[in-house]
Amino acid sequence: MDCETTGFGKNDRVVEVACILVDPKTMEIVDEYDTLINPERDPGPSHIHGITPSMLSSAPVFEEVAGALGARIDGKVLAAHNLPFDSRMLAQEYDRIQSPIATGQGFCTLRPTRAKLGVACQQHGVRLDDAHRALADARAVASLLRVLYDDPTWVQPIHVPDLRQMEIKPITLRREAMGGGTGPSHMTRVLNTAVYQNVSDSAVVAYMDMLDWVVDDLIIDQTEDVSLIQAAASLGMGWSQIRSAHEIYMQSLVDAALRDGVVTEDEHKLMTSVAALLGVHVEIPGVTAQPDPTVALTPGMRVAFTGTAVVDGELISRDDLCRQAIAANLSPVPTVTKKGCDLVVAADPASLSGKAKNARSWGIPIISVEAFNTLLRHDHA
Repeated sequence: MDCETTGFGKNDRVVEVACILVDPKTMEIVDEYDTLINPERDPGPSHIHGITPSMLSSAPVFEEVAGALGARIDGKVLAAHNLPFDSRMLAQEYDRIQSPIATGQGFCTLRPTRAKLGVACQQHGVRLDDAHRALADARAVASLLRVLYDDPTWVQPIHVPDLRQMEIKPITLRREAMGGGTGPSHMTRVLNTAVYQNVSDSAVVAYMDMLDWVVDDLIIDQTEDVSLIQAAASLGMGWSQIRSAHEIYMQSLVDAALRDGVVTEDEHKLMTSVAALLGVHVEIPGVTAQPDPTVALTPGMRVAFTGTAVVDGELISRDDLCRQAIAANLSPVPTVTKKGCDLVVAADPASLSGKAKNARSWGIPIISVEAFNTLLRHDHA
């Protein structure tokens, strides 16, 4: 397994998790699960893990994936590269929802290799693509296990005591559903964040789980269509149940789009496309009118900065931004208050930070670091 996080402390959060089930006899992969997780705060070092606030704005929160994740790991032996870190971060998330887990005694591939994951993979001829992406790192660990795991008798499985009380919701938001994780696709951010409310029919839930995988590219080709029909038949579902599942799925997308109180043009286009794809009719909310983010920098303007910025591959510290602001006769402020801030400059305008949330609630403009730099250059031209 592998977790990408906002940091390393007790107050840090998981922003992506992947777990891979390996057959202990053959060491072959038999199941994979991965999802981005909305930490309800900024994602931390985006320059390392590549996860931006925009990618997380419609991702499920941990409580929404805890059941599905718990069902996969309960009774299994955890393995990770630097297992103490991953198991601690995982345990902290379950503690936050008041469902503590016993992480057991797993297998850490860092201990026998004593090397960073990339180096360990090179040493043992294991392929590692896209390091610091949970699924890629977890796959690499699974491959290392084939070389390093010696079936020690001291391992103990993880235990999720409250699993029966957790609702298992088939909701995910995967990087691979966003164009291979090369960047956020606004068309698919909302997809796969469905929270299926009041669905007691296990067959319908199972069908929607499969639908979740099929629809995330906004295309249902002939092969996928046949597979869905066959899957529905194997679950004993009739056309009325299929239609009901499509309606529930569609409504869940609407609810996800409305989660932050804003419906963008891309989200509206997404909902319209999925509704047409599934042949269902639900009320789709209109695009939310947004204030014009265009701003002009004026002397004395109070500016707050939030997030870790990377421009053209270069990390820009908040101190650097403050110095640039002062040189332009602006006044950097540490907090965002209704009457004490005129502009917020964010590493990502979709930031989930407290500063950004306050700015939105009070109608204070939020612009990107790139836009801020452009305005500075324009004013000095």
